[in-house]
Amino acid sequence: MAVTQSKPTTNMVLQSQPILESVSASANDKTVCLRRNFGLPDWLTDTFLKQDGFARRALAFLFLSIAPVLKLVLYVVGKLPINLMHPVTMNAWKLWLGLHKHVLPAALARRGMADSISTEAHALHNVLWWTRLFPSPVWILRFGLSQLDVTCPPTNKVRTEWVDSQHTPGLRSAYLHISPASETNPRVLFWVFGGAFVSGSVTYCLGVAERYGRTLGCDVFIVDMRICPEYTVQDHTYDLYCGYEQLLQRGVPPQNIVMHGTSSGGGSILRMLQLAGGDDATRQEFFGERSALLPSLPQPAGAIMLGPFVKLEEPDCNDSMQKNLTYDLIVTRSVYETALDLIDVFCGGRDKLEICSSLYHPMKGVCPLFISVSEHECLIDQDTELAKKAKDEGVDVVLSTRPYMPHVYHIFAGLMPEADQEEAKICDWVKSRGGVWA
Repeated sequence: MAVTQSKPTTNMVLQSQPILESVSASANDKTVCLRRNFGLPDWLTDTFLKQDGFARRALAFLFLSIAPVLKLVLYVVGKLPINLMHPVTMNAWKLWLGLHKHVLPAALARRGMADSISTEAHALHNVLWWTRLFPSPVWILRFGLSQLDVTCPPTNKVRTEWVDSQHTPGLRSAYLHISPASETNPRVLFWVFGGAFVSGSVTYCLGVAERYGRTLGCDVFIVDMRICPEYTVQDHTYDLYCGYEQLLQRGVPPQNIVMHGTSSGGGSILRMLQLAGGDDATRQEFFGERSALLPSLPQPAGAIMLGPFVKLEEPDCNDSMQKNLTYDLIVTRSVYETALDLIDVFCGGRDKLEICSSLYHPMKGVCPLFISVSEHECLIDQDTELAKKAKDEGVDVVLSTRPYMPHVYHIFAGLMPEADQEEAKICDWVKSRGGVWA
């Protein structure tokens, strides 16, 4: 598995075939001194950030005391119309960014992980870092993801068709009609939301999914799925499997479909593709009796996975899931602890974690994969392992990494140039699939 190296500001791509240019990862540059916690000394920050820190426990107590009021405030904010929230948020961001570019001295404005990241990335760091000081229960995570459309709302230029699930009452997927009406056999981006299995929804993906569809000139199908802890990962994957089958039943050929999944959504895509290409016994072991309703399904033209969550287990201290909690602005220690507390119920028992972890199952026959991940996020170790496993088993795989970014930094496209550049690279890869996608 060859990896070439060049300038630190670009990406590393690991590939089985020369689909994209190979470039390097600056994380391998030992001269870069990573900055954590604004560069503040450990004696000052540890009491706020370590699991047993006195200040951390005090802030947790404070959070619990104001939680009822905070829930009410977030509920009201969540009900505000998007046509109000979008301009307010974007104008606030422009003001904040302007301070970082033109007012604040560099010693204050550029406190992110590394000096080489964009001013926008520094400005985001200076907002997001503070969330690590407080607990992140499920309701906070769900609110956070519910705000994705605030920076990229859907337009009124696309017809959205709501599609009821054939197997799970109450689920409604969204089909965005973006291709020209004259196109009788449209290409479709099959969109799978993420959220550590505990959050995310179809509604909050509409704007970002529409942007991708417009860039690629294709329709988008955003599949609805049940989430944990009310349901299990098996339920989540079952809904995904049925959604893919439903899209095929609409007459869309598999070569006209590319999948896109974020975080847990990326991991779910891969597990579904493994099951789709497996035999009846494999599907029965995973889905139980309801597997009788599920036929084998063909592989799509490709699958995009952004920071995919592919190994559901408690990591050891040497794993990036532990080591990078200091740097990751999305998967903070608070988020990690919330997920870890629920790990036993995710799959209906700790003994079922392996069967739900796509990293532990055969990759042979899986469609081409584009794996995009930050070198300093919590999932870099398992995603690098996944790319190697896929390549070793004959899968056409691209691993695109970028240093000094948080988990799923792609959600900041439109706010941060690093995310914009990666989104452009992803769309270029889709077009490189050839055939109808060229």
